[in-house]
Amino acid sequence: MEELLLKNPSSLSAERKEALLKLLYSEQCTDSIILKSDDFYLFFHDIWSLFEIGEKYESEIVDGDIRLKEWRIFILEFFSARNLDKLNFEYLTNSSVKKFFIALYIWKKIKREYFLDMRKTLKIEKFNNEFVKEQADNQVNKDIYHEMHLKIQNNWYLNLFKFNSIYDRIFEEALEETKAVELLFGDTIWETISNENLKKLLSYIESRHFSEVLFWKTKFQTEQFLEVGLDPNSTYVFCVQKDISMKRSLTLQKGLALAVSEFSQKHEHNFVFLPFINAIDQEMITHKDTTDYNYYFELDKSFGLKTEPINYKGVINYAFTMLKLELSHSSSGKIYLICNELLFDDFPNEEDWISAVTHYKKLKNIEIVVIYMGDKTKLQQIWFADKILIPQQLAQFK
Repeated sequence: MEELLLKNPSSLSAERKEALLKLLYSEQCTDSIILKSDDFYLFFHDIWSLFEIGEKYESEIVDGDIRLKEWRIFILEFFSARNLDKLNFEYLTNSSVKKFFIALYIWKKIKREYFLDMRKTLKIEKFNNEFVKEQADNQVNKDIYHEMHLKIQNNWYLNLFKFNSIYDRIFEEALEETKAVELLFGDTIWETISNENLKKLLSYIESRHFSEVLFWKTKFQTEQFLEVGLDPNSTYVFCVQKDISMKRSLTLQKGLALAVSEFSQKHEHNFVFLPFINAIDQEMITHKDTTDYNYYFELDKSFGLKTEPINYKGVINYAFTMLKLELSHSSSGKIYLICNELLFDDFPNEEDWISAVTHYKKLKNIEIVVIYMGDKTKLQQIWFADKILIPQQLAQFK
């Protein structure tokens, strides 16, 4: 079976195919009397191949002597008729990796929600065939057989209707989520994502992560929220508190970071992503229109436990250093600080530091925006913030 899947008619390299197929094999398929594990992989192979070469793939099954031919042809005809009529495969033509992910998403969903019923029906058919062969001699048994046949037929129709309705929903989910991926990262993401991040990409697609991030990113893409009147060589420094208490707002943080990153590229600003807990993690720096989105898939790995008070003063100082050293020769910048109520556990308010920060902000035309994601009842005045926003306010931007 592995050899067959590696021969899939795509333009992918063998190394890329092997990395993708690891995602397929991570979904355990168990043998039964009727369907073997390889049968499930055959169904996936057919869907993926259909996305690659269209209707002509069906003839390869018809001409070959392949087990489960009738069911495979039925599924291919079902997919082929709907997809060719609905999309003409235009959406699927730009990336074999995307075709693989859509096929895998559909296959996993149908396997879980439909194939169990199909297997039950196949077992009934097996019992029916044995009964006919051994017992259909007298009228009583014929009556029993007729009743059984009606039940089996009804079961098939119910399952086919279920397959029909499930497919509509699953395919819409797959399209919505993969389109969200492209709206967030561009349609080249399928080729540029590393093999190491394919599993995380699949996990995000299945959890509908990208649709939610896109929702938040769209909310944040307003001139009111992002515009600060910076010169073309300015820099945004995006400081994100990454202790475990912030993980529940991950999609909001990512939507916000992508909105700021995209805005900075559009206006030829530089962008620095600065995660921190007890110390500052490795920052990500992008120069204007260059961004490696593989970094995106690393962001949720850095959440950790806070073992000591968070040094917010050190974080702001580091952000100032990034602006001072600059990635350019600008004279202005903007700092976003995303945090919660832990800020007030060790709030920086030394007079000398307040004086130095106030003077430097005015001298270099630096704006600090605090995005507060903590308990609203614990929110206090933040002297260094030019703006304090909370998620409820962010969601009101039009």
